[in-house]
Amino acid sequence: MTPTTPAEADLERRRQELAALLGRAEKGDRSALPALREALDANPAVWQRYGDLGEQALASLALLAAGPNLLLAESLGRKLAALKEELGGGSPSPLVRLLAARVTATWLQTAYYDGLLAQSAGAGEARLKLLQRQQDAAHRRHLAAVKTLATVTRLLRPPLSPVDVAARMGGAGGGRRHHAGPEPAGAAAGN
Repeated sequence: MTPTTPAEADLERRRQELAALLGRAEKGDRSALPALREALDANPAVWQRYGDLGEQALASLALLAAGPNLLLAESLGRKLAALKEELGGGSPSPLVRLLAARVTATWLQTAYYDGLLAQSAGAGEARLKLLQRQQDAAHRRHLAAVKTLATVTRLLRPPLSPVDVAARMGGAGGGRRHHAGPEPAGAAAGN
């Protein structure tokens, strides 16, 4: 899209300068460091996204799993984002956000190795054993991540108020509910 206003042209020029600066920095041009630091201070979204190695690893594994299939790559990216959102909840704490990302990553790893193992018909015994070990290790990491997320989520849940405790115990009557079934034989007659 060609800029139509001076403001759009200026924005496009600054975007191109930033892209060129980032390119120099990615290639190790140390002379770009002072300008890079200024640019990252002015654009925290860049360093937050680029510096998230968990996201980088997840994206790499998603690309590996999808291969050249663009439909799978796009769908997998959306599935991972939705899973992370579901696991983290509405406004998660930084710890829950990290753990939700870890559970998402280990879910993808486990599913990836499940797929590789399922497609390994005709592979040699050594290859099958390696895939089975990788699948088992991925599964253990996933279960550990899920357990940790569940534990932290439970620990971070606010404590119940006295009103909530009373409601759970059956209301203001003290909590014990009496059975209203038939009385044992002889009880009504005083025996």
